[in-house]
Amino acid sequence: MAPVIVAKDLYKCYAGFSPVLRGVNIDVVPGEMVAIMGPSGCGKSTMLHVLGMLHAPDAGSLEILGKDVLTLDREQTASFRRGTMGFVMQSSNLFDHSTVFENVEFPLIFEKIPPEERWERVIRALELVRLSARVHYRSNRLSGGEQQRVAIARAMVNNPRILLADEPTGALDAKTSSLIMDNFRSLCHTSGVSMVMVTHDPKMAEFCDTIYTLEDGILHCRRRDLPQLPETVSHNVLHGVTPVVRGAMVAECFPETSGQCLMDEAHRMHAAGLLTRIYAIRDNGLLSNPEGYALPLAVRRIGVLRVFAACLGMLRLMRGASAQLWSLWRKLPGRGRWGSRWWDHLRSFCAGSMLARWGQEEKIEFFYAAGAHGPATASWVASRLLHVPFAFAVRAQDIAEPGLNWAAKGADAQFIRCDTEATRHAMLQLLPGLKDKFVVLRDPLTLTPPDEPEEQMPVPGTNTAEAADAVAELNLLAVGTIARRKGYDLLLRACRLLADRKVDFVLTFVGQGPEKLRLRWLAWRLGLRGRVMFAGQIPHENMADMYNRADIFVAPGRKTAGGEADGVPSALVEALAFGLTVVASDLPGHVEAVTDGGNGRIVPQDNVGALADVLESLASHPDERKRLGEAARKSVFALADADRTEARLTELIKKACGKA
Repeated sequence: MAPVIVAKDLYKCYAGFSPVLRGVNIDVVPGEMVAIMGPSGCGKSTMLHVLGMLHAPDAGSLEILGKDVLTLDREQTASFRRGTMGFVMQSSNLFDHSTVFENVEFPLIFEKIPPEERWERVIRALELVRLSARVHYRSNRLSGGEQQRVAIARAMVNNPRILLADEPTGALDAKTSSLIMDNFRSLCHTSGVSMVMVTHDPKMAEFCDTIYTLEDGILHCRRRDLPQLPETVSHNVLHGVTPVVRGAMVAECFPETSGQCLMDEAHRMHAAGLLTRIYAIRDNGLLSNPEGYALPLAVRRIGVLRVFAACLGMLRLMRGASAQLWSLWRKLPGRGRWGSRWWDHLRSFCAGSMLARWGQEEKIEFFYAAGAHGPATASWVASRLLHVPFAFAVRAQDIAEPGLNWAAKGADAQFIRCDTEATRHAMLQLLPGLKDKFVVLRDPLTLTPPDEPEEQMPVPGTNTAEAADAVAELNLLAVGTIARRKGYDLLLRACRLLADRKVDFVLTFVGQGPEKLRLRWLAWRLGLRGRVMFAGQIPHENMADMYNRADIFVAPGRKTAGGEADGVPSALVEALAFGLTVVASDLPGHVEAVTDGGNGRIVPQDNVGALADVLESLASHPDERKRLGEAARKSVFALADADRTEARLTELIKKACGKA
């Protein structure tokens, strides 16, 4: 391959000092990592500045990407440098009170990149350094290594061909430095980016393909092993996944206020080339928290104020659409009986008109609705107007209020995804004529324990004779939306019985919901204020610590009077994966994941005494908890096989679009 940098006979001298560079010659090929070493003051940084066109040499020639850059004027030099080079310094130089996104976005603003393109480019740059999950964090919340990785992403966001680094690991510890260098090496050897790095550390230099030493202004080559790049290497490091199907996910709101399943599903569909756009019918609200969304797709939201404008705009821009929309309106009945839910139906129908307009602009080939009510109605309308296939998902919560229009939507859907066997059985009873369209695809595991568990710090006094007789405090954990269907009031009453039986325990609730205030009041009335903690919403990546500290995960769900019930909660599956002892109620979804006495314990719904008895028994038998936890860890991956789910979903969507 032709070199990206060719420097010959470079000389540089500052007034009143000896020459810093004395006839330096160097060439750098695509994908090559070059380390320049030498004592302090030998001119390493000066050489880097000359190669980066920050300083002009006194003599010699410099070609970058085949262009003689020494003939460019000041503005041309700056423009060429911005388009071809990225700089990483010893200090990350981030804006302390700005988010990671804002820090990485800054070069794009300077280049006048349109706002709609910035999100995708920033996320792809962060994915290069495996930090996309931190996109909404303030930079002063990051560790030193994470801040340096953000600086690398900022250097890469303009898709440079050359990366120049001045002591990029000088302020980091050895472990973090190795991680940074691994990032550099992967970046260069997979994407063809060339890197020239100045360093004092010989261990960091060993990560590079070529090592030079600069002594008395003369460059000496110590080692050179040119990398073997793949034949299909792309110099566009920010290129995304090539879409197999230009699919669109339609959700009520995105990201969800709680839970991670929909987010993880979108990530996997995008990685498989099945998702090119996400549409949300509702806004997340003024106080919504976008933290956690890190997909390189901007979410297009409709919102309440756009609903009628969406419909009118569709009628105006699509000739003949009025008659077609009216026929669709007459074909699809409302959600509820006796005219109830008419506003939801109208809103979803108008949203579908807007989705059809957007889908036409973005050449959408398939609509996938992540809900059986509003999202499915909007997707059905859009698919009928554009004559493209669609499918929708039905979850356990949707069964509580089945829609009268499910038969019409199901008849036109390519397939109907059910999250559990219980959901599929309920749908078969409602729509027996569509039995061939029901497919059970469980939600994948959204949080996995590390391969090597962290070493636990010793607890003072655990080796004493007194501690041997002491009973350890039992840590109970409940995770999920605080709603009536979760049965958390039953758990509090069971905990009152445990306290009366002298069981030492602490119960932690993680999550938010409409019943939180009532639950706190109940805990106070039962005299459990010192034993019950409400942790609120915790970032998903921090939940591993909660699972590691817990002894028992409790899911006392119930079927409410309105028919609401959980399927297989994602938190329950995560608890199984972390080897926790799980105690769950006998809801059909829970029973699919937990076997009584096998990988957990099952108790009857609404039975406070039975729940307290099981918790008391497990508190006094740590060996049984250990056995159940080990069985839970072994069983979870067969229950939530993400690869199998992704393969099946890919097969169904490709078949629906005629690309199987």
